[in-house]
Amino acid sequence: MRKLSVRSIAVVGFAISLALAVRVIPAYRAVFSAAGVNFQDDDSWSHMRSVHNLVAHFPSQSGFDPYALFPGGAAVQREPWDLAIAFVAWILGAGNPSASLVDQVGAWLPAILGALLPIPVFLLGRLLFGKLAGELAAIAVAVMPGTLLWETHLGVPDHHVAECLLSLMALTLLCEAAEGHRRHRVWLSALAGLAIGVYLCVRPAGIFVPGTFAIAALLEPALAPMMTGALSLAGIVFLASAGSAWSEFTWLALGGSLAACQLAWALGELWRRRQWPGVYLLPAACLGMLLALGMMALTRPATFRALAATIIRYMPSGAGPGEVNTVGELAPLWKIPPGGFAALFDNLGGAWLVAFPFLLYILIKAWRTRRPALVLFIVWCLVMTAGGFIQLRMVLYLGVVVAIAAGAGASRLIDWLRQTAAATAVFVIFILATSAPGVRQVAWNGGLSLDWLSALTWLSRNTPEPMGDPQAWTRLWPAPVHGPFSYPASAYGVLTWWEFGDQVSAFAHRIPNTNATQAQAGKVASFLTETDPDQARSELMEMGTRYVVLDPVFLRTTWPAIVIWADSDDARYRKQVFAVGAGGRGAPITVYLEDFYRSMAGRLYLFDGRTTASRFRITVFTTRRERATSGKDYDVLIAKRDFPSEQKAYDYMAANTGETMILGSTDPTVSCVQLEPLPWAKRAFTSDETPLTGDHLPRAVKIFEVGP
Repeated sequence: MRKLSVRSIAVVGFAISLALAVRVIPAYRAVFSAAGVNFQDDDSWSHMRSVHNLVAHFPSQSGFDPYALFPGGAAVQREPWDLAIAFVAWILGAGNPSASLVDQVGAWLPAILGALLPIPVFLLGRLLFGKLAGELAAIAVAVMPGTLLWETHLGVPDHHVAECLLSLMALTLLCEAAEGHRRHRVWLSALAGLAIGVYLCVRPAGIFVPGTFAIAALLEPALAPMMTGALSLAGIVFLASAGSAWSEFTWLALGGSLAACQLAWALGELWRRRQWPGVYLLPAACLGMLLALGMMALTRPATFRALAATIIRYMPSGAGPGEVNTVGELAPLWKIPPGGFAALFDNLGGAWLVAFPFLLYILIKAWRTRRPALVLFIVWCLVMTAGGFIQLRMVLYLGVVVAIAAGAGASRLIDWLRQTAAATAVFVIFILATSAPGVRQVAWNGGLSLDWLSALTWLSRNTPEPMGDPQAWTRLWPAPVHGPFSYPASAYGVLTWWEFGDQVSAFAHRIPNTNATQAQAGKVASFLTETDPDQARSELMEMGTRYVVLDPVFLRTTWPAIVIWADSDDARYRKQVFAVGAGGRGAPITVYLEDFYRSMAGRLYLFDGRTTASRFRITVFTTRRERATSGKDYDVLIAKRDFPSEQKAYDYMAANTGETMILGSTDPTVSCVQLEPLPWAKRAFTSDETPLTGDHLPRAVKIFEVGP
């Protein structure tokens, strides 16, 4: 490896400092709240629940968590990332860290590791494209907005930052091995294999990483010996996570990737000895890829089919179930608000304007020069670019690719202009300016609102301990040996949407009916959308629910997802019509239908499970179906008429069967039907007593106690 110049050390040091500042300063007040550390997404709470339990009897780890889900509990996934957080906290706390110290370590560690990203980015950029390219790439990755910045900033102790660093380290080491002397290749490949193995332990579902390396080996057989050694060692390291979720897919992918690398090695030797034209190697590589897939299918047919079905499920083609589309990080990049090119700027800053043209340039260059390290890098870039556009979560990898390509592209442009200082300054200013959305993103409080914090605090202090002993939350729980886990009679569930389930467990020390794994989310959604009180009560009894926690998001942004999970249709609850305004322009209006108010979510949150009393207005809307110039049909509002009773409204609709009419309300807080009270649901807490009105955006989090 080449020595670092003083300038490079200074630039990388600046990039590290800048990266840490961007990841910490805007988010500091949101993360460190008066109620304690407020972690910034639901998965972070899940990890911290595991970390707290682990620290309590470090290094032993529970094999089961009765607080994860009710009924049933859940097996604990032994994640190296949780072990890393617990280890740091255990060391800093001299073997007995406080809960506050554990939370602070969990909050700081992702930001500190994220601030180290400029180091491998600089090394890889310098290796492939020169010193200036590496320096500019280090600055670009320090401020790259979007998924990369969010997942590596203060208060997000998820494993994303670890998987990003480990995969980048593996790529950098393999590129160094491809460029280095023969005596260095063995230990560089071994270190890469160690990084890949730990990466797969952290994220067993990351099978695209060994798959990408295998594709690169097939396209450039000179890489095959290094890849074979690295993936073999990765398999040995992954033994530590054998039996974890997705591990069957990981073993299959590792086996198939190893077979592809060995085949590529054999093809390379055959072409070298026979001195066949290189132009025929690409068809042979494609055939080798098909053979590797065929071997995977023949060796483990059931696992291969399950893997193929899982991949199809998470593609944005709509072939998978609708539930997949309710998870934001699985949505395609171009569909993330504000969508299109604006989504590119929000997630990649302005660096993509330089990066994507340069990627096309190096694709051509890699094809012509057959430089092994460049081939590996461009294959990695193509896979991660495709992945980033398919799934927002993969922008974690795409952000690094764009930073390196932007730095390299800018360095080439600067060399061409021969105005190094001025052009470099312009590029740095451009990157910093177009990355400004990142500061706003991490300044946004993605954690629990004050209303949620107060609601969960109430829940933890005013409800019975479900396991009978408060110390049970930190107890070492072995995996059940015979049959399902047996809960004490005191145990019960807390029903809320899956996005808040882990917070119920980690913050309130209570047991949710669903969590971020989305286990039992369908049952919870079925209750929330149910319009029959008796059926809803029966569903709560089946889930062992004693408390229901609701917030206004359930009836706004989350409602479409809840309907999908309930296997229902939002048209049953809401309808959009267009009222023609001045100039003939249509203004969209949401009409809330009868079943929206009859749903348990509506009855509880809007009316506290009581009768609607005077808070109802019966209106019939008359609409006409028209077709827009785009070819899509829409409903135009023609007239609306109020009635003193439901029966009179139904009589009017029956007398005008030739027209399209719906009974509803444009105010979600004013019902279009009279509702009877729910005798088994009592509001026990609300974070805000302000009455609900259509012109006031509600924020209250409400807790209902379920009675007999």
